[in-house]
Amino acid sequence: MNTLLTGLFVAMLLLLLFYDPIRGLHSALDPLLMLFGQGVGLVLLALMAFCIVGLVLLAVRRLYGLCHGK
Repeated sequence: MNTLLTGLFVAMLLLLLFYDPIRGLHSALDPLLMLFGQGVGLVLLALMAFCIVGLVLLAVRRLYGLCHGK
């Protein structure tokens, strides 16, 4: 799973760095590149949301343990 996510991140980074030269090859690639970028961005957004929820739950669990002396 880590390899897949790292690959998506690297692909997104390369897309950002070389967007103009790739778009210059053929103008029909532009919508596909935008869809790919939006798809990868959605995956990264979902991962960030799960991480934030996990951190909040971890903090709530820690505070609950402190308040109840466990």
